[in-house]
Amino acid sequence: MSSTPISARRLFIWLGLAVVLVAAGAVTGRAFWRRAMNRTPVAAYLVPIDNVSRIKPSWWHSFALKTPRVLRSGERVSVPAGASIQLVHADTGVAELVTGPAKCLLQIKLPVETNALVSPLTEVLATSTSPQLQPGSSPITSPVSVTRYLNPLVTWVAREGVSYDVAVADAADPFVPLRKASGVRPPIALADLDTPQRRQLGVDRNYVVAVREIDSTTPAAGARFLTAANAELENKIPSAPAELIAEATAALAKKPYRTGDAWLALSRLPPGWLQSEPGVRLRLLVATELGLPDEFVRARADAALLRSRP
Repeated sequence: MSSTPISARRLFIWLGLAVVLVAAGAVTGRAFWRRAMNRTPVAAYLVPIDNVSRIKPSWWHSFALKTPRVLRSGERVSVPAGASIQLVHADTGVAELVTGPAKCLLQIKLPVETNALVSPLTEVLATSTSPQLQPGSSPITSPVSVTRYLNPLVTWVAREGVSYDVAVADAADPFVPLRKASGVRPPIALADLDTPQRRQLGVDRNYVVAVREIDSTTPAAGARFLTAANAELENKIPSAPAELIAEATAALAKKPYRTGDAWLALSRLPPGWLQSEPGVRLRLLVATELGLPDEFVRARADAALLRSRP
């Protein structure tokens, strides 16, 4: 009569051990998968577009996608029925709408050189160095390099309580009157600068923008930029976070970068989106290109938090 309770106790012990081993195996397997994925290039960014955006990784249950995340090469992710997400290709910046039920699986090779949007994040962090900022300088953040706007926002890193003079010149023709403003702070639209000529810039043309503190005779910063061949007259800067991520990715996916356009998009993202892995990658590249050491440090700190998560 005493053998039955002992057998039942042993059975419960064995069942408990089995549960522990299965759970430990799942945790170990997931940790191994994460380490392997951290050495894999990024194929795309998965971006939520509404409150019902959901995804289901092959190794986990489905969950709501609240902020952008990366889809690594070879990773299998499903979009359940009734849900939609935006998939932004990291190597081209092309965005597409994915509506469930659908499966996302992309293959991409490691780039020969480190690519901030594609290479494993550990490699990006290992090869990136903080830009140096000259004392007293006020880096221009837009427009820089190439812009798709003919009436761009002019922005720069301004010191607290300081006003500036701004001028935009035609780099190809020194006799063209300056577009200028005095005693202003960023941002200021190009159309709000004083000029006797038409307000918008020309298509596919080089310009120079310069700013200086109002009581100074020395420019605080200057930048050259080119208006794209397909530049638009209206400042159609996106407002939805998903569109802002797509805009910044498209601006930085290929050279020549539209660095200033990317900065305008990133500066409008919610905090959680900025701290996501796609947001961190975009910020690291923009901070390096524009020479923004403070933003570079913040982006690296957010990257460290991403890597510490289980």
